[in-house]
Order: sequence, then C-alpha cells, then structure tokens
Amino acid sequence: MLSIVRTVGFRFLIVNRLPLAALDVALRLASAAVLSPSGRYRYLLAGIHPRILSATLRRIRRLHDWPRAWVRTAHQYLLAAHERAIAGEQRAAAELQRAAALCYHFGHVLVLDDVVRRRTLYAIAARLYRAAAPHLDPPIRPVEIPWRDSVLPGYLVTPGESRAPLVVFLNGASTTKEETVSWARPFLERGIGVLALDTPGSGELASRIPAAPGQEDIGWAIVEAAQHLPGVDGRHLALLGVSLRGAYAVQVAQTVPDFSAVVSVTSPFDPRLYVDALSDLVRYDVAFAVGTTPSELDRLAPALALTDVAPHLRTPLFVVGAGNDLVVPPQESVRLFRAAGGPKRLLFFHRANHVAFTHLEQWTSAVAAWLASLYTT
Repeated sequence: MLSIVRTVGFRFLIVNRLPLAALDVALRLASAAVLSPSGRYRYLLAGIHPRILSATLRRIRRLHDWPRAWVRTAHQYLLAAHERAIAGEQRAAAELQRAAALCYHFGHVLVLDDVVRRRTLYAIAARLYRAAAPHLDPPIRPVEIPWRDSVLPGYLVTPGESRAPLVVFLNGASTTKEETVSWARPFLERGIGVLALDTPGSGELASRIPAAPGQEDIGWAIVEAAQHLPGVDGRHLALLGVSLRGAYAVQVAQTVPDFSAVVSVTSPFDPRLYVDALSDLVRYDVAFAVGTTPSELDRLAPALALTDVAPHLRTPLFVVGAGNDLVVPPQESVRLFRAAGGPKRLLFFHRANHVAFTHLEQWTSAVAAWLASLYTT
C-alpha cells in the first residue's frame, strides 16, 4: 500500500478508488453542474458556450444521462446552424455545426455499456465535422494517410501557401482529431502546420482497428505521406501525443529517426506500477482504445512502458506534466523527462489537470515556440 501511494500520490489513489456508483449518486444529488471550473475547461476550449455548457451539465442526473444531454445540445447547435445557412452566413453556420459535432463527440465518450451506441454517436460527430471543416476559419482539409492495408484519417491545416514544417497530433484515449485540430492556432502563428490524426483505437479507426503493440511503423507512413501533403515541408516533422499516445509518440520517434522532435503531454511512463489503481472510467477508456476489456489491461501495461525506450531516444523531447492529473500520476512526466536520453525540456504545471486542459493555451504556445526555434536554427 505504501509503495503505490509513493508512486501515484494519496489524492490520486483516493479519487481513483471511487466506484462509478458513487459518481452516479453525486449526479443524482446535484447533477453534473457540480463539475469544477477546471473540469469544464475542455468543453469551453472546444467552443461550447459557457451558458450552453452549464445547461447541458444541469440536465445530467446520472451517468446514463450524459450522452442524451449532449445530443440535445447538439440539436440546438444544428438548429442554429440551419438558420444561419438559410441567411447565407456559411461560415457562421459551419462553426455552429462544428460545435454540434463536438457535442456528439463529448456524448460518446461516456457511453460505457453499449458499444454500438458509442460508435454511432461518434460516427455522427465525424460526419458533421467533415461537412463543416472546409468552411471554417481557417479552412481544414480532410486527408488520408495510407498505412498497411488501411488509411489513417486526419485533418490538415497549414499557415499559408508556402511549404511549412508540420506537427502531427496523436489522440489520447478519449480525444479525436475533431477536437485536437482546434488546438492548431499557436502553431499556425509560428508558421507550423498541424495534422490531427486518428490512429488505431481512436476516432474513425476505433471501431475497426484497435491500438496494439508493434504499430510504430505508422511513423514511416506519416513520413512518406508528408512528402506529398499540400503546404507541408516534409523535411521538418514533429510528433505530439497526449495521454496514452504521448507514450506512443515517444515509441514512434525512437523507432523512426526522421522526426525532428517529439512532444509528450501527461503520458504514462511505466503503467505497470499503478494500472490496478486506475479508476473505472479510465480503464473503460483505455480498454475501448485497445479493443479489450478493463479486466485485461494488466497484461497490456508492459507494452506501454517507456522504461526501456526513453533512454535510447535521441530525438529532441518536450514533456508537459500536470500536478493535478487524476488520470495519469503527475510524477510520470518527471520520470519520462529524467529517463530520456537526448535533448529534452520539461514544462510542469502544478495546478493543471490531465492533458493540462486548464493550461492548454500556455503549453501549446510554449511547444509551438520550441518547435519554431528548432526549425530556425
């Protein structure tokens, strides 16, 4: 018991030991409106209006209400989008449809007991976003990266007409390209393009190809495809992975030396030490990503460990850590930073939550500046 407390921290352990039934009771008593300001930040960053977010959370009185409440909010956005389209305001209509798509996305992530419904909600999110993407500001281009006998769907946004360096965003267990592409602005302002990519176990691939060990060759597929992407300088490529795929980004960068930088945001370093301490919600999320059941995660933890990978990494590494992370123990980012063998930097926000959503503007700006400095030296 003392060893696990030292590994994850007492607060992390207590919060993660709360059963889903306790969360359901809390929702019945007070609704999801009790969600803290830091917990709301992710949805606000996605462009959900604060009043609309508050109304959505108030409608959630149990876990089963979560997807229903978000779908209702999506319909409100779609009605508003339809009205703007009729008025000839195409860009405003696209922005409202983008918000509707993200509502479907947020709704699907807490469907824990119905895989078909979970996939259906996300499929609607993907369809709505794809239709809106070309009309957004800046315009977002759907692309496909050939890999093995399949393709990796993504969204590409570049800073201008000339060929620019590229950073490739890899999703966490519950984020998708539709959400992460909205983090692009600080990179565009630094002259860096962004490719938000679904990889096995995430987004549009979640229902077809689970994440699994041995998929590092995706890095070679990205390198090859980048030579032909419009507005992209294929000589300057970086990977940015969040949460589960922050570790994957390090594994890919260590395998494929063509990447000039890698960014790992609140990722696991050695989950073998604490996989049994993770909350039911986190275990469900990761299990969906890897195509297994929560009870089988223990056997997969060794494949996620970076203990043998990080010391051999020579690619410049930027690590983002969060002191209030209740999904991945905060010290994991520090352990990764200390173990990494090449040039490295650590940015640790003591008050940030998982993925540092509360400090997303700060860390994306810092990472963009760091990448720009690498490409101009």
